[in-house]
Amino acid sequence: MIETLKHSRALRHAFIFVMAIVFVFAFSNPNPTAQTSPGDETPEETLSRSSRNLHQWGTISSFHGLPSERVRAITQTAEGFIWFATDNGLAKFDGRRVRTDLYSNLASVPIRALEVADDNTLWIGSQKGAYFVRDGSFNLIETTEGSTITSIFIDKDAVFLTSDTGIVYRCSESEGAFTTTVLMRDEVPLQAISRIGPDLILGSQNSGLLSIEDGSSKRIITRPSPFFINVLKRDLSEKLWVGARSSFGNSGLFVIDKLPGLRLLGENLGTVNSIAFDPNGNAWIGTDERGIFYFEGEELRKRYTFSNTSGSLRSNQILAVFVDREGVIWIGTDEGVNRFDPYSPRNERVSDNTQSNFVRVVETVEDGVQLAGTNRGLYISKGEGLGWQNVVEAKTIYAIRNNGKEKWLFGTPLGLFEYNAKTGSTEEVLEDGDIRAISKFRGSTYVADFGRGLLRVEADGASVLLRKKVVSLHADENRTLWIGTTEGELFSYDGNKMSDPIPMAEDKKAAIWSIAGNAEDGIWLSTNKGLFLRKEGTIQALLQELNVRETVMIKDAEGNMSIWCAAEEGLFALKFDENYGWISSSSDIEQGFASQNMFSLAAPSDSSILIGTNRGIVRKAITRIPPYITADRVLSQRLHQPSELATGIILEYPQNTLSVEVTALSSRTFPEEFQYSFLLFDSNDEIVTKRFTDREEFLMENLDPGEYRVEIRAFDRNLTNSEPLIFTLLVEDAPFPLIATVLGILLLIAVAALIWATISQRQIFRTSRELANANTQLNTARLDLANEAERERHRIARDLHDQTLADLRHLLLIADEVPTERTGEFRTQIEGVSEEIRRICEDLSPSVLENIGFTAALEWELSNAVEQVSDVSNIETEFEAADNLDESLKLNRAEQIQIYRIAQEILNNMVRHSSPHKITLRVGLTDEGVLELEIADDGIGFDPEKVTRKKGRGLTNIKARAQLIKAEIEWQRPETGGTVFSLRK
Repeated sequence: MIETLKHSRALRHAFIFVMAIVFVFAFSNPNPTAQTSPGDETPEETLSRSSRNLHQWGTISSFHGLPSERVRAITQTAEGFIWFATDNGLAKFDGRRVRTDLYSNLASVPIRALEVADDNTLWIGSQKGAYFVRDGSFNLIETTEGSTITSIFIDKDAVFLTSDTGIVYRCSESEGAFTTTVLMRDEVPLQAISRIGPDLILGSQNSGLLSIEDGSSKRIITRPSPFFINVLKRDLSEKLWVGARSSFGNSGLFVIDKLPGLRLLGENLGTVNSIAFDPNGNAWIGTDERGIFYFEGEELRKRYTFSNTSGSLRSNQILAVFVDREGVIWIGTDEGVNRFDPYSPRNERVSDNTQSNFVRVVETVEDGVQLAGTNRGLYISKGEGLGWQNVVEAKTIYAIRNNGKEKWLFGTPLGLFEYNAKTGSTEEVLEDGDIRAISKFRGSTYVADFGRGLLRVEADGASVLLRKKVVSLHADENRTLWIGTTEGELFSYDGNKMSDPIPMAEDKKAAIWSIAGNAEDGIWLSTNKGLFLRKEGTIQALLQELNVRETVMIKDAEGNMSIWCAAEEGLFALKFDENYGWISSSSDIEQGFASQNMFSLAAPSDSSILIGTNRGIVRKAITRIPPYITADRVLSQRLHQPSELATGIILEYPQNTLSVEVTALSSRTFPEEFQYSFLLFDSNDEIVTKRFTDREEFLMENLDPGEYRVEIRAFDRNLTNSEPLIFTLLVEDAPFPLIATVLGILLLIAVAALIWATISQRQIFRTSRELANANTQLNTARLDLANEAERERHRIARDLHDQTLADLRHLLLIADEVPTERTGEFRTQIEGVSEEIRRICEDLSPSVLENIGFTAALEWELSNAVEQVSDVSNIETEFEAADNLDESLKLNRAEQIQIYRIAQEILNNMVRHSSPHKITLRVGLTDEGVLELEIADDGIGFDPEKVTRKKGRGLTNIKARAQLIKAEIEWQRPETGGTVFSLRK
């Protein structure tokens, strides 16, 4: 609690200071100079527009564990892992953390190139030569040893490599082994290699484009003729794109249809360092100082820079661009890695007027035209990025319905109107009505008039069919018209007869805001008490105690149906699973929506939805690329290697418990947003245990002897599921019948001898068991609460790091561009606030634990405690750890976090209260696999109890954390002085 208050106070001070700076600059620079180059905008324009979609951006830097912030190449292997080539080694990102401890041969070695072959072989070009990784095996291409490999080109039957000294290698595989030959050896610095038709093309750093003839290079004379080539890349049509060095104001991007012709693309791109193509064939161009450019075909569409992304793009110097399998753009810069998701939710303002951005209804009509009914009238858009135009100024619009070619009915508190897009005119259809819904049914128009009920619109007025407070209508094709009221009454009308009220549950009488669906799939009722499904004569509650405003049903190309609900608590997705029934996920402002108060939905296609909120329109793409799932940890009485799953896990007698921990990977779903299905089948294919949860761990305990099958799936935020991770499990029976018989006889003798004691002590044992169960449940609840607190800390830290620091970087940009005497002072203050927020992020959620592992995190905390807490600069530290501790450790993530927090508290207390000259931290495992942690200092020593009474709850927190994970802790005061703390788990 004390720690949380400290963080809140620091954030409050930071917020006040940032707002003061915004106020000063808002008045000190009312007319900033506009930048005239393409894609540039003033900082104020940038903040007002791009900040609404900053959630599209993410960052990975040295803060997250990158060995160097200069990232020169990026790729992705089939398991979903993202690989980074940096100036200080190779790094792998698994969606949670960055790992650099993979291959000792490449530790601190500059990596220049990365490519992945169709068979999932990872090729690595380094300053020490070329390497490849296949099925976990790391191998050197011996012929290239000592050469700096600058580029890799994977062809159909060979892999080609270039070096900075003019060597071209050809690697071909035969019977599982690679044979490497030298195709060319010339004194020319090579930077790129590709192919046009049957010919290999080389890009050099001083001679332009080259071909190979008789083992030597031959210059290709082109018009125009760039000399310094940085990159060669083929698009989906196999045209070759060329990125070259260029002077300021010119473009270094070219396209080759057929040699020797080059066509110049774009203007003022400058030097081009990297080229990548998305699944639609569109190009992403990384430049040296001009940011990243996006081309549709060969037409320049967008430009992203540090300035117009409010600092979300960390640098304009782009060294690498990569598009992963989900279409997410990974950008390597000289300031780390940026992740940009073009398909994340896009927030659009309908108008600068606040009430006009309160969108009550959205509708898609013919030719892709989209309509929005707001608190201030009707707006129209012809597609994403084309803006919204006010066509009818009115009060609140509750309903919209197509009424013919370019004619639309809309309902208001003043009546029913028709807008004609051809003439731009509006006509009154029905006066003096409070129209909440409109429907077309069997050739007639029906409206829900809140004051009068259900009306059928006729030439000379309207006839009343039902006198209720009707607010929703839905025509199930031409079979049934469904009517919903504010009193929770549901009616059906077949064109002739109105049904009696269809009952809902007595305690669920609710206002039915909207209705969707059909007789086959069910009728969906969106109410202020949740979402209900009426099917086969029964009504089922699915999302309870939510104010659901509208529901849409979307079927993909294969006929799979998903349900999407707009509620005042966010956006909800539902999907039917044969093992669990209806499952759901939710999204709100944490996933980038401008507001979680959502009122309306429309589905322009099966891959997108349009959402009306109280802060404008949100466009959300529905992606269906399945996530990956891998086994992270498999534990019985020993730690199993994930590779053992391929052959099955065998639990030898008397073992009967197995724990599995998995990791899901997707570029568009945060780790904490995944949900998991765990299924355990017996030998008869019957489900023994099933669990649908957001926890990554699955515990199978007290299993009877026999054969089992385990199936694990991961679900992303759109409820798209991964391919199942399947493995077999064999729980062995007693090894030999004779031994079992002898043991059985001995057991009977023991039972007979103890029967009297059992009877007399039965009540005591029962009470003890109940007490033990209560203690176990209490400890489990406490551990769950602690884990939930850690997850919340992680979420807050991520939001602060990704959003608040981006805003501060934008303020730095404004400070640099505004001429004032106090610019330097403002910049210093902003940098100070940024550093404080980074420290708070690290305190809230220690990134080192995920980024570099348990052992390295303890070592980092030892040095960090001395640097951050102590005013004494000469405290010596010593760290000792067992070899391969992380691989042998049997602790789950939650237990590791609690031990890390304990060590953090101990080290802080020692530095503050013991005045030590040296602190030593030792960690290792006993032969039985027990973790032993010892922290010792040589200072004056201190009494932990007295420190706790005077200063806070340090020792109490340590004891509580130890009890949560059932660890033993001990304090000692050696005669030689100092303090020794030990922990066993």
